[in-house]
Amino acid sequence: MYKRQANIIHLQRENEFLLIKTNNSFFNMKTKLLTISRLVKLFAIVALALVHTSCDETETTDSTGFILHYYGVTDIGPSMTYTLEAPTYKGSAPYDFTITGVTLNDEACTTESFVIDAETGAINIQNTANLATGLYAISVGCYSNGKYFEFKDAIQINMLLAVPEGVTVTPAEVVVKMEDKNWWEASAQVTTDTEKHVSITGYAIAEDESKEYLKYFTISDDGIITFNPEKKDNIIPGEKYVISLKLKTKAGEHLYADAVTFNVISKPLKLQYAPNEVRVEKNIAHESQLPTIQGSSEGRTYTIKSITPEISGFTIDAATGKISIAENTLTQIGNVYEVDVTVTNEYGTSDFPKAYIVTVVDFINPIDPETFKYEVPETYEGKGYTIPLINEFKGDEVIFDFAEDNSDIIKEQIEKNRISIDKVNGTITIAENNTLTPEDYTVKVKAANPKGEVSSSFTLTIKENPNKFTFYYGNNLDLSPKENYANQFEFNTKEELANFTLVPITTLNGREAKWEICSKQIQSGSNGVEVTKGTTIDPKSGMLTFTGEGFTTIINVGMLVVKATVGTGELAYTVTVPVFIKCGTGKSNINVRYKPFVFQVNPKTGGRSTAPEIKLPSSMDINKFAMDYRKEFNFFGIDSEPKGHLPQTEGSLLNDIWTTFYNNIGATKVNLGGKKPLSYYSTEKPIDNEKILDQVAGYIDPKDKAVVINPEIWKDKKGKYANGVLLGRVSYITNGDFTDENISKGAQFYPIAIWFDENF
Repeated sequence: MYKRQANIIHLQRENEFLLIKTNNSFFNMKTKLLTISRLVKLFAIVALALVHTSCDETETTDSTGFILHYYGVTDIGPSMTYTLEAPTYKGSAPYDFTITGVTLNDEACTTESFVIDAETGAINIQNTANLATGLYAISVGCYSNGKYFEFKDAIQINMLLAVPEGVTVTPAEVVVKMEDKNWWEASAQVTTDTEKHVSITGYAIAEDESKEYLKYFTISDDGIITFNPEKKDNIIPGEKYVISLKLKTKAGEHLYADAVTFNVISKPLKLQYAPNEVRVEKNIAHESQLPTIQGSSEGRTYTIKSITPEISGFTIDAATGKISIAENTLTQIGNVYEVDVTVTNEYGTSDFPKAYIVTVVDFINPIDPETFKYEVPETYEGKGYTIPLINEFKGDEVIFDFAEDNSDIIKEQIEKNRISIDKVNGTITIAENNTLTPEDYTVKVKAANPKGEVSSSFTLTIKENPNKFTFYYGNNLDLSPKENYANQFEFNTKEELANFTLVPITTLNGREAKWEICSKQIQSGSNGVEVTKGTTIDPKSGMLTFTGEGFTTIINVGMLVVKATVGTGELAYTVTVPVFIKCGTGKSNINVRYKPFVFQVNPKTGGRSTAPEIKLPSSMDINKFAMDYRKEFNFFGIDSEPKGHLPQTEGSLLNDIWTTFYNNIGATKVNLGGKKPLSYYSTEKPIDNEKILDQVAGYIDPKDKAVVINPEIWKDKKGKYANGVLLGRVSYITNGDFTDENISKGAQFYPIAIWFDENF
């Protein structure tokens, strides 16, 4: 099986997974938690964790064994080609790559569209014109250090439908002049010929890991593509931004490749030489570093406007901007020459005074290789660090850079700017968003000046956070292993709940943790039924004690949130998990039991819960039994406020989902108090829900009573996916009258919680 985080696939040979999750996510009940004894068996892991963390330091991978990870290809369409770059790895270099299997939507298939490079592991996606759409998973085998490893479902490729005929973007190229006022308001509009295609019900910007700039853009529910005003400062003058779109119709998702280009034009801006002040020995020839500049590249030329004091022998490359000084030009020690540069492109001309300053000196000290060393601090996973040169470094006019023969893992960090170097002072910066796992890494650096080039290297040891740990409480549902379905408990009587205590299972190993309940008043329903009312926690042990105060005879689900912290300061490690409590045997001896009663689902892909066990009195006919969501929809975000947000809560996730749904179906009014977005039986105008089940946010399937969540709907208007828990009131009837009106009159309860997790 596989899981994804940030489209990076981390794999494990054994069917065991680590239990931690980053980015403010909750505890994953369907992923296995490793005990200490099993940790040593971990070879590779999926980068999806299972415990919500509120601190900066989180665990995403085990520190032992051979690990291989690829990027996923989330959005690609027929006739497109793509080269998936070679995987990164931990351990000895892999070789002899082979594809061991391919599945399409979890079914084995045969195709020649995926070809792997046996030496590097890079995968070419080709000949896709007739390739069936759907989710492909590619299993990969390789050798490392003489051992064979096979990684099931190593790569995920989402092949979308081609864009429907008659869909265009106007204009196809948006020319944005940065000198214009409010330039970031420029836009493009998706236009359609409705006679040539089915109705488009949703728009999104197609994901592409290689294009980090996609987050700088947004698309509205009406298909208007604009800059994200909150990210406008990230836009680089002179760059072209090519955007692909994902269109949703009743037929599925469609990829509109390279749908629009935002061409940001400007005159030359921000010319910078690094360094821009240099010392040069008397009578010695000299060349500057290549400058950086912003602005459009079309027709760009560089000229020297003036030199102060005037002197001949200075030239500039018109195409690159490199400044050269001829031998025997600089004859007077102590003289300082200020070079003004003019840059011109098709959109204007800019002068840059004192762009380059040269001081003539008698002697430049060569680089002393014995002093070319770094002061490396203790470094821990997920943290940012600055690594300076030692104070004793000797050498003048030095330009620093990374060596070309760094490992692939270090090169990847450099390419993504997670590791960078100051070319003037040599300081190396490790960004907090680095993805280095606990291990020893060799970082190779070079330094050059007019007297020669010297190489150096140092060992970067990434350590595990000494405070990291995991915990869970288990379950009382007879679901095994308990860690797979952790932290959900049901009770038939008030006495059972009142006499119940929970002691966490942890990997603390004698370390002390501070335990607290972040929120114990989480309510469901307008009456604020507090199933967890009166619950307390031992701050030293994490033991939960219940009182039964909030117990109801009507089936009801509540939730509390437990937080535990080890350590203080920068390395403090916090784990936050929800605990779900269900009480009641039902009404009139009717019991609907979902097992598990917490349905965890990825809002991107949707899913289906288990079907419940339904017990009715012998006098009742199961064929006359129906259930449907009705009202009291409460969404509790990751931070778990005491009361959930309702569809009526302005600016909330549910408010956006309800509004989008009603707009998409052509309703004249948005009914924020309505059940239609989550109903199967609703006949509220303008259309019966049974005819639009692919457009509703979710519903209870009338055949087996499983809860169905549709994909790509549970997100706000900005495209942020749901991460939290939905508790909604369900109505049921037993008389066989399956009309909308009659079901609304039925008995009501809360039999299931829906837990949205975009990384599940």
